Amino acid sequence: MVHRSGHSLNRVVPIILILLSASLSGCFGDDEISSEIDDENNVVEIEWGEPYYMPRHEECIDPDNGQDPGYEGYGIGYEPSISITNNGNMFITAHKDLRWGGEDSPIPVILDPDDPGPWWACTDGQETSWDYWASWFWASYDNGTTWGHGEEFDPTPGNMLFANYLAGGSECLGDEGDIAVDAMDTVFYLDTTLEDNWWHILGDNGTTYESGACARMNTMAADDRPWVAAQGDGIIHYLGNSGASPPECSGDSGRYWYYHSENSGSSFSQCYSMPGGWSTISSQNHGPYVFVVQEDADSSSGTVHVRISDDYGRGTGPGPSDGSWASPVDIGPRNGNCPEGYPVINNNEKGTVAAVWADCPNGGTGPWMMRFAISYDNGTNWSESWDVTPFDRGINMYPFISISEEDVVSLAFYGLDFNQNGSEDGYTSGKEWYLYAGALREPSFNDSWSFSVADPTPLHIVTDYEEDSGDTHALHDFFETVISADGTWLGIAYQENIGLHPFEENEEQRYIKFVRGELDVLTS
Repeated sequence: MVHRSGHSLNRVVPIILILLSASLSGCFGDDEISSEIDDENNVVEIEWGEPYYMPRHEECIDPDNGQDPGYEGYGIGYEPSISITNNGNMFITAHKDLRWGGEDSPIPVILDPDDPGPWWACTDGQETSWDYWASWFWASYDNGTTWGHGEEFDPTPGNMLFANYLAGGSECLGDEGDIAVDAMDTVFYLDTTLEDNWWHILGDNGTTYESGACARMNTMAADDRPWVAAQGDGIIHYLGNSGASPPECSGDSGRYWYYHSENSGSSFSQCYSMPGGWSTISSQNHGPYVFVVQEDADSSSGTVHVRISDDYGRGTGPGPSDGSWASPVDIGPRNGNCPEGYPVINNNEKGTVAAVWADCPNGGTGPWMMRFAISYDNGTNWSESWDVTPFDRGINMYPFISISEEDVVSLAFYGLDFNQNGSEDGYTSGKEWYLYAGALREPSFNDSWSFSVADPTPLHIVTDYEEDSGDTHALHDFFETVISADGTWLGIAYQENIGLHPFEENEEQRYIKFVRGELDVLTS
């Protein structure tokens, strides 16, 4: 499926309390919000734990590298993905900060050709935020109570000219990745190098590193953001965002290309195009279904459609070819073009599949909408999509879905309420972004979520520059959630911005966090 500790902080309250507090709407103290219809018969309450920052290796912490005091021990990154095994082991990866790979790293060189230098990792005096060459790979083996680094992701001190690329997983130079878990609880972590990808395979619920050193994927396309799903025993689905048609794949065209493996990534089919706009993928673990949700085109308006395979995505070789993929099914409209907003799809084993997407009919800084659609028969029949917008006026960015086997459906998003603190204006300096989430049991058309703030600390505060330029991208492109195998808790990997960035103007330091919410499924 698509992937993206502690004690109580907030708890969803009965609807009568929400109504009583309506006169206080717009204040952050009113941290419960509802989408349009106030009917909480199937609302699942959530009790949030203490948020947890992802750690750095102790030997790589550098108090002089530009991180704010008190945060030197935490990892710098953004756009986190999270996956979970059946026993509750979780794994998070995040985009590395390429500008923070040493004071004279190649990214600043592009802007200042008179100041050349290599990337560095875990080296005093280089002002680096990297611990190793691979992208971040954190692991928790106690259901999210504590976090460390995954097996074979140890520090790799030195620069890129002297990296030992045969030493293990952490030596494989990567930029950003995605994680999937198959039915055997094997963890597949793909880390892109932009021109191709490395695979890292961990067995035994992600505790044993099994792949060879720096196992290259050998795709024909250069990829930006990779999306990965897994099912059965080593069946892997890879959806690559090339942005343009690879010259080797002249029979097809498109932004997204699908690759299929049935031997744990040893080889992949090539060049199956899925034309359209932004897209994500999910699959059943044990069953045969695979789902891709996608904007129908790279356009400012249109529809969202779903591609479905009922045979593990098989039959997808060099194109043009359809393999086992049915024709796309439109599930709802797009009336605007949100900044880099991915529609998201997820599913469970019993046939439930749902999709969510942000919509921007009023432009990037006007009030946003959020739409949701669901099917209970593996996508054969879909509900009419409906408006689940959480705010009267505000932004609901990068919504993400998780679904339990009992059909508890969670939605989470980065939210900015224009009405906070009694404000009557719009996207203005000083307003605060928060992490919101809510859950419903067996949602049906026009049901609504009661969303609560999952972390009381603001994730970001709108700056003067962002107000003036209309920049809403401070929290980057996405984050992800998971639900435990027994359906009793929700885990979220997300981003918080803290302090000014030492190497990027009008940017902040970006930190990866995790929070766990207990789902009150027994009394809901």
